[in-house]
Amino acid sequence: MSKIPGTRVIFSPKGGASKELARLIKAAKGCIVVAAYAFSSKYLGQALSAALKRGVEVRIILDGDNARKAYSIDEWLVGEGIEVRFIRVKGGNMHHKFMLIDGKLLMTGSYNFTNESEFRNHEAAIFTNNKVLIQSFAAEFDCLWRLCAPAESTAVTSSDVRPPNSTEAKRPRLGSG
Repeated sequence: MSKIPGTRVIFSPKGGASKELARLIKAAKGCIVVAAYAFSSKYLGQALSAALKRGVEVRIILDGDNARKAYSIDEWLVGEGIEVRFIRVKGGNMHHKFMLIDGKLLMTGSYNFTNESEFRNHEAAIFTNNKVLIQSFAAEFDCLWRLCAPAESTAVTSSDVRPPNSTEAKRPRLGSG
């Protein structure tokens, strides 16, 4: 465990990050946003679907190329009513791995939302309530959300991902898009 107040780390394999994420998703009251390179965990998908059914807003951004792989559950998430958008990065990937819950808790690290991350890979899931980090990640999510394509559309390319001369101060806060 971390010695930074309000911050802790769970390491995998078999460290329990998905169980902790499911617990936090179940406790969410208003909004959950996810930016992920890979999302194939039906366990976490079901937790997000249940949150949506409780009235929690759930939005997910996925790497457009990786989401097209057979193991991705992006179509299932969309079928559950979760708003999913894709982003394509020309010559690269949208490689983020983070979740914000109610604008009060951030999970980030190397941990993808996959069974491999939970049971096979050596990964780190960092959980924090640090307001500065949360604001930065919320701003990044909002920026990408505005730029990426809804699930039924063609994803944007990397030239669209970051506006020239963008700064943190110019980005709106989570929930504005």
